[in-house]
Amino acid sequence: MQRTAKAKGGRRMQYRILSSAVAAVLMAAVSARAETTVVFNNYLSEQNEIMRNVIRPWADAVEQASNAEVKIDFTASSMAPPPRQLEMIRSGVADAAMNISSFTASQWIAPIIAELPVLFEVDSAEQHSVALWRTYEKYFREAENIEGVHVVALFALSGNHVWNNKRPIKELADAHGIKLRVNPNGTAVVEAMGGVVISRPAVESFEIITRGVADGTVLPISSVEGLGVLKELKYATLYPGSLYRSTGSIVFNRGFWDSIPDAEKTAIEKVSGEALARLGGANLDRATEETRAKLQDAGVDVFEADMGQIEALRESKPVVAAIEEWKARAADLGLEADEVIEFYREQLQQAQN
Repeated sequence: MQRTAKAKGGRRMQYRILSSAVAAVLMAAVSARAETTVVFNNYLSEQNEIMRNVIRPWADAVEQASNAEVKIDFTASSMAPPPRQLEMIRSGVADAAMNISSFTASQWIAPIIAELPVLFEVDSAEQHSVALWRTYEKYFREAENIEGVHVVALFALSGNHVWNNKRPIKELADAHGIKLRVNPNGTAVVEAMGGVVISRPAVESFEIITRGVADGTVLPISSVEGLGVLKELKYATLYPGSLYRSTGSIVFNRGFWDSIPDAEKTAIEKVSGEALARLGGANLDRATEETRAKLQDAGVDVFEADMGQIEALRESKPVVAAIEEWKARAADLGLEADEVIEFYREQLQQAQN
């Protein structure tokens, strides 16, 4: 009888151990299914202003909003060059990425409204980011389908100004012949100034300036520090409202997005859209003021352009042509371009409140 009791007790103990092991495996499986890992293509350094002020804060906010059920996993190196982010995401090489709009303007015109040269006199990245997102949601979300891509956020960077090592640019004519690195969306203003366009990504600014390929670059104030070129520059010309600005987006592969559980989509959306526009834009505005205070100590001679230069640029053929081209493409989508621009202006003012 004792043996039988012991045997039964032993079997019960084995059963409990087995049951506990099975439960642990099941719980691990459920936990694995509950966590969504987003492979996010990254081509920015941690010091880059977009990473510090927009992308990293967004990734942290996603994890917090989802109770750690969504994790943004940044790649150790870029899986595609900056101009090919939409193509890469569409093909599913990565789950998500940050896209700089000027490099994909031929595929997607919605963000370019914020980039139109010398059209808006507001310089706040936060206001532009909010206005951009609201305009996208109202006019472009349905009108302009980006095949294979789902957009969760749009943001505008701080306004662009001219930095160079050749000579002070106090008047537009002073820029004649100066070789300036610029994103594609800034070529119109550089051409209107008589500068020589060197169309290269902003992340290459340090290399091409230190090698003498370019005399200078067109960048936001905060970017000259974030891209490591502050100490490599002698002259800055700052324009009221800025010459133009770049924009970015956070995009997902559509198939991957559709596969995410609804609760996790909701968590991501909660901290994206206008929430990210506010967060990232405010961070960029703060970074602009911090860097601006460092310019004199860094040995940069700063010149403040007047509105007369902005007005002259607005009337120049390259700038007029760039704006008219965007309007024509908006019309091709069935949109009234002047109405969209007016709505954007209204949102700029409302976003200030």
